[in-house]
Amino acid sequence: MEKDSIPQQFQKLEEKVGQLVQTCRDLQQSEVDLKAKVRELEDTLKTQDATSQHYMEEKTMIRSKIDNLLSKLDQVLD
Repeated sequence: MEKDSIPQQFQKLEEKVGQLVQTCRDLQQSEVDLKAKVRELEDTLKTQDATSQHYMEEKTMIRSKIDNLLSKLDQVLD
């Protein structure tokens, strides 16, 4: 009975170690996937920041041109 118990215990231990190894592999893959997602999101954010900056500069330029045109209109009307 004692000899049967030890092999069974080793079998259970082997199964648990196998599960632990698989869990570690799954977590490592999840880490790789998450790092890739973070890089993707950072790239998207950089693109959006650049686009936003471009629109702000464009808005400022348009506002300046409108102000200049209004100033010229005021001069003509005076």
